[in-house]
Parts: sequence; structure tokens; C-alpha cells
Amino acid sequence: MQVNAASSAGGHGDMYNTAVGESGVMGKDAFLQLLVSQLRNQDPLNPVNDKEFLAQMAQFSSLEQMQNLNKSFEEGFVSLVEAVDGGLYDNFKALASINNNLIMQQNFQAMNLLGKEIAAVVETDGEEETVSGTVQRVSFRDGRVRMEVDGKSFYMDQATQFEIGH
Repeated sequence: MQVNAASSAGGHGDMYNTAVGESGVMGKDAFLQLLVSQLRNQDPLNPVNDKEFLAQMAQFSSLEQMQNLNKSFEEGFVSLVEAVDGGLYDNFKALASINNNLIMQQNFQAMNLLGKEIAAVVETDGEEETVSGTVQRVSFRDGRVRMEVDGKSFYMDQATQFEIGH
């Protein structure tokens, strides 16, 4: 007579339903409960062989690692959401405001130079060039202040040195 685990002590179906519970999701605790129940209710004449047991333990370990990884992703996402909700957006707005103020200040400085004689050392592609003459035009392009001095145009932030009244 063969003893079958399904026919003893409620069977695997009952063990699965007990281990999984109402959620229908098999977690690491449920997996471990099922493994222990399987070992308790195995056929003494045909026990689980070592390879199957090791494979099941490896599955358990993999499941646990995936759940830990999922948990840390969730925690990271929650932290990101809290950071955004808690002021990261405000910090971004503050930095944008500071940037706008610096651009406006640079624009006013450039406008004050209109019609004046200047000499500016301008750095372009790693090379410096001295541009001198009368500031003829000031414009705002690409979020930057652009100056025109005696027909030569450059961005004000490219100038490393200014001399007024040259």
C-alpha cells in the first residue's frame, strides 16, 4: 500500500490554502510553511530527495531576495515622493528664481555699458581674445546676455575680464 501525502493530514491543497491565506499571494512565510508541511507529511517510504529539497530552498532564498529588493524599491520610491512633496520642488523654484535674478542683474549691467568704451577678455573654445570698442547692442538670447562691441558679438558670461573707459 502506498501512502500519499495528498491523502494524509488534509492534503497539499489544504496546506497551500492555509499557507497562502486570503490574500492569494504566496510570500516567503507561506513558502516556508508549505515546505515544512511537505516535510512533515511526506511518504516515509519515498522521502524528498536532496536535490529537490535544495532546489526548494534555493527557490525560497530567491523569493526572499526578490521581496527584499521589491521592499527597498518601494521605500526608495516613497522617499523620492516625500522629497518632492516636502520641498524639492520649492528648492527647484528657489534655484530657478536665483538664476533668473542673476540673468536680470547681468542684463542690467550690460545695458549700463551701452555706448561706453570697454575692453573685455572673452574666452571662446578655451582661447582668449581681447575685444575692445564701444558697446553697440545688448540682447538676451538662449537664456544668456549677448553683447555686441564694434561688430563682434559674445555672451557676457564668456568675458573673464572687463575694463570700462578704455
